[in-house]
Amino acid sequence: MAPINSEAAAEVDGALKNLPTDAFVEILLRLPPSSRWRFRLVSWHWRAVIDEGTPRGQPKALLFCVNTTMVSASSAYVVDDLSSDGRSREIWRQYRRHDRMIGTCNGLLCLCGGTNPIALANPVTGETLDVPPCPGYRIWQESWKAFSFGFHLPTGLYKIVRLPRADGFSELQVLTLGDASWRDVPVPGGSSSYRLDAGLVSVDGSTFWVTKGAERVVSFDLGDESFANVALPVDVGGGRYRCHQLTEVWVLGEGRDRHKWSRRYSVQVQGVAQLLARPHFAHGEYVLTTERGTKVFGHRLRDGGRPLVSGEVRSVRIRDPGTPVAGIATNSFIRGTFAYVETTEPLSCYRLDS
Repeated sequence: MAPINSEAAAEVDGALKNLPTDAFVEILLRLPPSSRWRFRLVSWHWRAVIDEGTPRGQPKALLFCVNTTMVSASSAYVVDDLSSDGRSREIWRQYRRHDRMIGTCNGLLCLCGGTNPIALANPVTGETLDVPPCPGYRIWQESWKAFSFGFHLPTGLYKIVRLPRADGFSELQVLTLGDASWRDVPVPGGSSSYRLDAGLVSVDGSTFWVTKGAERVVSFDLGDESFANVALPVDVGGGRYRCHQLTEVWVLGEGRDRHKWSRRYSVQVQGVAQLLARPHFAHGEYVLTTERGTKVFGHRLRDGGRPLVSGEVRSVRIRDPGTPVAGIATNSFIRGTFAYVETTEPLSCYRLDS
C-alpha cells in the first residue's frame, strides 16, 4: 500500500466536502478497518468524520492458551466484560501447529510454533495465512521471542521483524506482509544485541527492544526503517533476582518528545500469589494478573481507568484475588494476554498466489 500523497489527498478532500456525511460514512464502512483508520491522515475533516461515524471499539483482553492433554490445541479467548462474571468466549482454535502468539495488531493474530512457518489468523473471517519462511531460522526453546508484528499507519504496511541473535548481530530481518521474501536491514553497532527475557514490542509504527546489559532501548521505525536509541529511565541492575511485589511501568515517547520517559503505573501486589499478566496487563478499567499460568484475574482500578494528566502516576494495589476469568477449557496453560479488536479485514489480499 503506497503512502498517502498530500496533493492528491487535498484534491479528494475538497471534492468530498460537499458529500453528505451519512453517505461518506457509508463509503468508509465498506473499507477494511486498517485502511479506514489510515484515511484519518488525509485531513482534519476526514479525521472528525471517521472518529465520530466509525469509532473504534474498546480493545478487549485476549488470552492465548495451549491445552496439552491428549490432543495439543492452541486457543484464543476474549473477555467481553470483566465488570460482571468475567466470562470469556473462545474465538479461535487450532490443533497441532502454532503454540505461541507473537502478538496482535488490528484484529489479526500473529502465530509461531515449532517447524511451522509464522502464520496470521483472523478469528472473525476464519482465514489463516502462512508467511514465507524466515531464512536462517532455527528452532530453540524461546525462538518466538525474537519476532514482533506491527503496523505502520502512514504507509498502511504490516511488517514482521526478527532479531537473529541475542548476543550480537549486524542485520535484522524484515518481512513486509504481501512480499515474497524477507529482507536484511543493517543495524548500527549500539543496537545490535537484545535481552531475550524482555522480548520485542511493536507499537505506534515502531519495534522496540532492550539491549543486552539492559543499558538502552532501541526503536526501529517500521516506515523508513531507521534506528534510534535512548537510555533506560532507571537502573535495573544486572542481577538475576527478581521481586514481583512492586512493578513500575514507564512509557517512552508520550506527547511530543519521543525520547522522554514518563512513569505511568506503580503496581504493588500483596497477600495474593499473583503476577501481572504479560505482555498486556492494562485493559481499560482493569488490570489483569495470572496465577501459576493457569488462571487469570481482573482487578478494577479505583479511578475507573480515567485518562491520566501529564506527570500523573496511576498507583495500583492488589490485595484480593479479584474477578476470575471463567470459560477457559480445563488443562489450559495461559501463554500471554493481548489487546484485541474484532475486524473483517481480509487476509486473502496478502496471498502470493492471489
